[in-house]
Amino acid sequence: MLTRSSEYAIRALSLLASAGENQSLQSREIAARLGLPPQFLTKILRRLTATGLVTSQRGRSGGFRLGRPPQQISLLEVVMPFEEARTEVTCVLGQAYCSDEDACPLHRPLTEIRSRFLDVLEATTLAAVAERAIRHGSRLEAGCATERSAHLGSTIGGS
Repeated sequence: MLTRSSEYAIRALSLLASAGENQSLQSREIAARLGLPPQFLTKILRRLTATGLVTSQRGRSGGFRLGRPPQQISLLEVVMPFEEARTEVTCVLGQAYCSDEDACPLHRPLTEIRSRFLDVLEATTLAAVAERAIRHGSRLEAGCATERSAHLGSTIGGS
């Protein structure tokens, strides 16, 4: 349901949250610890810096840190810079026109699922995700992408 950029943003900010408010991490360190492509992660961190969710400082002791406490950052805020372009929804059945007034059989259920998913992202803080990652041996830092996605899914679902 989320773009890869959104998933990487959640993982990176979870790591920053677990590092603490006074700790900066360089993008190459974040990429290495999470097993993410460094150049792609740098673009993601730059976009998050533009939103104010992340601050950056250049130099040897510089790096990235959260712009606000993780308890004040919802996952919806983290993903919106990467999901805004996907707000236009196309019909799963390929119909040229599909709306609330003239809906295909899947329109209403998918609209409801999308709405619930956004509600969960809005209600889930970065602190909650980072806390769970720490409690579970920071699986954000190891394992295959499928395992990390499954972990993130269970974190958002609250199980």
